[in-house]
Amino acid sequence: MAIHKHISNLVPLQLHQLDSVTSTILEAREIHSKFTVNLVRIASGEIIEASRDNWKSSLFLISSEPMLIDAEAGIALQLHLINPFQIIIKRMGLMLASSLILSLICILAFAYLLKVLARQKQLVAFKNEFLGTIAHELKRPVSSLTFNLDCLSMSGAPLATPQNTLLLNNSIRATDELNESINMIVTLSKHEEGMLVLNNLNIDLPGMLEELRDKFSEQRFKNKEVSISLEVAGQLPPLVGDRQLLMQCFANLIDNAIKYSGDTVEIQIRLVPEGNWVRTSIRDNGFGIPAEKIDMVFDKYSRVHLGKTQIKGFGIGLNYVKNIVEKHRGEVQVASEAGKGSEFSVLLPVS
Repeated sequence: MAIHKHISNLVPLQLHQLDSVTSTILEAREIHSKFTVNLVRIASGEIIEASRDNWKSSLFLISSEPMLIDAEAGIALQLHLINPFQIIIKRMGLMLASSLILSLICILAFAYLLKVLARQKQLVAFKNEFLGTIAHELKRPVSSLTFNLDCLSMSGAPLATPQNTLLLNNSIRATDELNESINMIVTLSKHEEGMLVLNNLNIDLPGMLEELRDKFSEQRFKNKEVSISLEVAGQLPPLVGDRQLLMQCFANLIDNAIKYSGDTVEIQIRLVPEGNWVRTSIRDNGFGIPAEKIDMVFDKYSRVHLGKTQIKGFGIGLNYVKNIVEKHRGEVQVASEAGKGSEFSVLLPVS
């Protein structure tokens, strides 16, 4: 320490010489920023001497670590670069410009995406409102027509000839089908808008399926013989759900099984408890679904074309089933093979 002090006394520190040396070093490294070399007291941060004046008024400084030159007195040298950001920006100009352009492109793309999404949402809302309005307008005359047909069927009037009775029953069935289609459109519109509320009650699932079996068994289908069997395997746990919506789901599955089958239709309905679920499988001996088309059967307005066979419909039945079952926290599964029939399974959680 004594030697260090003695040398310091013999060779006094000249800041202007250090300033000149520092300038040469910075120039060699192509750093053209203004700077100052300061003599500072480490303990207090006091500046004892500076190689340049007016540097304290600078807004931005980059300071080096203090280099101790007098340990006993706690004095060190420190280099300050004055406002170096102009040089940094100049060196990074191309990179900053590229980043700015990319950021601008991303912002414009995001704004365009938001605009497209808003437009799509507006179109979906308009479509749902349009469908809801049409369904509402159709529902009134259909309800009136249904009421009038029911009155005629119960009146026992002179119209009650075998031929008129058949026509009357066909008309009642047609209005019921139209009413069910309207209800499905309204329900899907509500579901898409997030406004569908389930009327959850205890459900007698075997009783519901027996009612549907009897309903479809009593109907006369053109050029088709329909046989529907129902099997309940074991004791079923209680279920809670919207009876009307679930009944329409199973009616859609049975109706599809009849539509997509030949002249002799055999439908097997089976209820099986599986842990915390109840599986309802509906199997038919129909045309089946090609493997490459199975994934699209639940798409809205999607219909599987089977060669020359023309099946009438809107393409919303299976989409309705999927949405309503999932609304009940359930799942729909399908297994099918072309020419060997199909099996749709509805899994509903127990209450």
